Amino acid sequence: MNNTQKSSQHLMAFITFLALVPLVYFIPELIADFLPKSKLLNVIVAVGIIVPIISYLVMPVSLKLLSKFRRK
Repeated sequence: MNNTQKSSQHLMAFITFLALVPLVYFIPELIADFLPKSKLLNVIVAVGIIVPIISYLVMPVSLKLLSKFRRK
């Protein structure tokens, strides 16, 4: 693995972290009123919402932005 791949991996981890913080902070509270008072169910539904947001929105957009910056 070369230095570019390592820095890309670290950058993607940092982007993931930044995206996860607000999602993990707000989504469980937002959905709690619509679910029974089960912590496990709340976590399962929250993760079920958060993972697609990260996988299908945040990561593709950040990869496109990174590739644009690298071309310049």
